[in-house]
Amino acid sequence: MVASLIVGGVLLLAMVAASGRAAVTLPAEARIPVHVGSVEHRYLASKRAGLVIWPAAGAVVFGVVGGITRSSLAADWVPGVRDVLTPAVMGVALAFQVGALVLARRGPAGTATASPDRPAGG
Repeated sequence: MVASLIVGGVLLLAMVAASGRAAVTLPAEARIPVHVGSVEHRYLASKRAGLVIWPAAGAVVFGVVGGITRSSLAADWVPGVRDVLTPAVMGVALAFQVGALVLARRGPAGTATASPDRPAGG
């Protein structure tokens, strides 16, 4: 069970690293989608807010799920579930963040943001 918390922590660090990389590579006017269940339910946050929201949400999810799997609530669960739940949830959170950062890089309406070395739409 300790290994699952370590893997979950590594995935949380990957979320922080993804935000750090995006802080350097995304244009200043980028809008980062924060999903609330589906593509239809999303909030377009500013670059700074979006880069903070995703790792913060990951930290909250890590704390809640990690706490539940270590608590007496999960005492009767199958050990395999307790071992994979935290890494699985953190992996999904990381995948959603990476997807949001990809969408932010494409710019408004799913089109690519123009840059000096890359024309718009390409």
